[in-house]
Amino acid sequence: MLPGTSQSKSYPSVGPVDPLGVSCPDRDNVESRDSTWWWDSVVCAWSPRPYVRVDSRKTHSFAATRRLADGAPGEGTPFALHLTDESGRFRLLALDFDAHHAGSTATADLTRCTTALTAENIEHLVCSSGPGGGYHVWIRLSTAVSPHRLAPIIEAFAAAWPSLDLGPLANPRTGCVRAPGAPHRAGGASVPLTSPHIRPVSLRALRTVVTQLTHREHAGSTATAAADVGAAPIPVHTDVQGHPYLAGPRRPVSAQIRALARTRVAAQSDASAIGWSILLACAHARMRYDDLHQAAFTDCWPGLETVRTQRTSAGERTPRFDPHSELARQWAKAVATASHTRPSTTAPSPARRAAEETVADLLARMNAQPRRWAGKTGSQDRLVLLGLAARTLAAAAEVVQLSERDWASAAGLTRDVVNDRVKVLLQQGWIARAQRAAGPWAAVWRIATPGGGKQRSGAVFSPALQQGLHAELECARADIWHARSLGVLGLRVWQLLARGPMSVGELATRAGVCAATVRSKLRALQAVGLCNSAGRAYQGRSRLARAAALAGVTGAHADRVRLYRLQSAVFVWWFTTRYQPTRSDALDEWGTFPTPAEAEHTHPVDIALAYGATCTGPPVQATTWGAAMAAQDRLRESDPASWWELVAAARAELPSPEMLLAPHQWARAAA
Repeated sequence: MLPGTSQSKSYPSVGPVDPLGVSCPDRDNVESRDSTWWWDSVVCAWSPRPYVRVDSRKTHSFAATRRLADGAPGEGTPFALHLTDESGRFRLLALDFDAHHAGSTATADLTRCTTALTAENIEHLVCSSGPGGGYHVWIRLSTAVSPHRLAPIIEAFAAAWPSLDLGPLANPRTGCVRAPGAPHRAGGASVPLTSPHIRPVSLRALRTVVTQLTHREHAGSTATAAADVGAAPIPVHTDVQGHPYLAGPRRPVSAQIRALARTRVAAQSDASAIGWSILLACAHARMRYDDLHQAAFTDCWPGLETVRTQRTSAGERTPRFDPHSELARQWAKAVATASHTRPSTTAPSPARRAAEETVADLLARMNAQPRRWAGKTGSQDRLVLLGLAARTLAAAAEVVQLSERDWASAAGLTRDVVNDRVKVLLQQGWIARAQRAAGPWAAVWRIATPGGGKQRSGAVFSPALQQGLHAELECARADIWHARSLGVLGLRVWQLLARGPMSVGELATRAGVCAATVRSKLRALQAVGLCNSAGRAYQGRSRLARAAALAGVTGAHADRVRLYRLQSAVFVWWFTTRYQPTRSDALDEWGTFPTPAEAEHTHPVDIALAYGATCTGPPVQATTWGAAMAAQDRLRESDPASWWELVAAARAELPSPEMLLAPHQWARAAA
C-alpha cells in the first residue's frame, strides 16, 4: 500500500526528524519510542503475515509463532518479521550485514548501501542489530514481489556488499529477520539509528540502484572511494594503537549519561543496552579508546558492566574470557555508528517546540470550554481534535498531512464521522486546512489559533500533558466502544464515572444528554463489567479487553483499520495506475489501459476494478468506484496476507454490468 494519500496514511511532515536510539538527547523523542511503540507502529504495520516468529528459548531457532493480535512477546524475548506474505511474495527487504566473523566489512558495506539507496531516494531504516556488531537495513515494497523477480536485485546487492547475509532473502517460505526494537538473545536489542517513517518503494526503483551499482563498478574504485567519504558526515581517525575515534574537539558528556555510568546495573536491567548508551555517548563526545579502557577496567564504571561480564542462561553474570577485546569491538562499533548519526542538541528543535506550544494551547482552550464537548457530536469533535494534536506532536510540525481514514483510525471514529465533523471544526475556527487533497495526496491540516497565533493561552507543554493525550486516544480506540449499546456516548459516561461516583442527573448535565440516555449507557456498562450498580467505574486495558469479549466486539478496531487500509490501497492503486502508469507496479499485475476501441470489447467489471471510475471508455464513470468499495466491504473479514489477493477476489463480487452504468442509463438497461 502506498502511504501519503488522501485515502491512506499520510507522509510524515517535512519537519526535522531526530535520530532515534540511545544517542539522541531529545528525551521526548526517545521516550515515545518504547517497545510498545515499536510493536504497534512498526511490527504490526509492516508485518506481511498476521504473526511473527519467536525465539522463546533464545537458541536462534525462532521455531514458535505469535499472532500480532496477542501483543508483543515477553520482555527480553527475541522476535522476527517475515519478509514475505503467506503466498511467498516479498513485502519487505531486510539487508542483514553480518559482522560475526573476523575481517568483516559490515561497516563499510553499510556505508556503501545507504549511500546507494539515498542517491536513488529510496527511504530505509537502519538498525544496529545487537551486540554482534552487525546492521539491518529495512526497505518496504509498494507491491508484493515474487522471488524470481527479486532474485537479480539480491544477487547484485550481494556482489556489491560482501557481508550481506543472503539466508533470509533466499528463503521465501520461512525467511525472517529480527524486527526493529526486538531484543537479542545475547542481550541488547535491534537499535534503530534512523527514522522509522519510511515510504514503500517500487521494484522499478530498486532496479535503478542495481543500474547505478553496475555503473560505479565499471567507473573504477575512485568513484566508490568518493562515495564512501561522502557517506560519513564525521571523519573517523585512528590512534597509534589502531583504535578509531571521531575527529574534532572533545565535548562534555551529558549529566544523564554520567549518572547512567555511575549507577549500578540492576539484575533485571538490560546491561547491554546501558553499556551501548554510554559507549555511543562517549563516541559522540570525541573520547578515545584509552579513556574507555580506563573507565571500564581502572575506574570500573558500573554502567560498563556488560564489557567485563556476560549474562548466563541462568540469568547470572560471569566474567568474559577476553573483556579487552570485547571493549575494542564495541568501541569500534560505537564510533562507526556515531559517525553516521548526526547528534541533536540537548534542547528540542524549534519546530518541535512550536508544535508543543500549539498543542498545549489547543488543550487549554478545549478545557476552558467544557460545554462545547457535550453531547454525541461534541464528544466526536473532541476526539477529532485530539487526533490532530497527536499527529502534530508525532510530526514535530505545525502543519501535517492527514487523511480522513488515518484520522479516523487514530481517534477511534469512522471515516464518515471525521468527514462530517471536520467541516464543523473548520467552520468554527478550531482547525485550518493549509492545502486541499490533490489526487492521491492527503490534505494538509493545522491547528488554528485565535488571532493568527498571536493570542496564546499561556499553557505550558509537559510530558504529563502528552501522556494524558495519548491515554485518552488509546481508550477511544478500544474495541468495546464499537458495541452498539455504548459508542462514543458510552465512552463519555465511562470517563465521567472514572472521576468519581456521580448521580444520573449530574452525569446527564456534564455529558450533555438526557437522563434516559445516561441510564441506558450505565446498564450497558454494567453488563460488560465496566462499572457497578453504585456507579464505580473499572479501568485498565485488561478490563476493556474483557468487556469487548463479553460484548462480542474483540478485534473490531483492528478490523476497521484493515478495511481502511485496503480501501486506501485500492484507491491509490487505481489512481496511480490510471494517471501515472510509469510509476506504478500495478501494470505488472493488470496490464496496460485499454483504448476506447479496446474497451468496447472488454468486460465492464474488469474495467471497473482494474482501471477505476475515471476510465474514458465504457462503462461510464458514475458508480464503478462505489461498487468496488462495496465489494471490499463485504470481504472485510477475509484479512488476506496481501491486499492484491482481496482485490482479485472482489472482481467476482462486483454487481452485474447493468448496475455499473450511470444512473441516467439505469432505465434503459432495465428496459
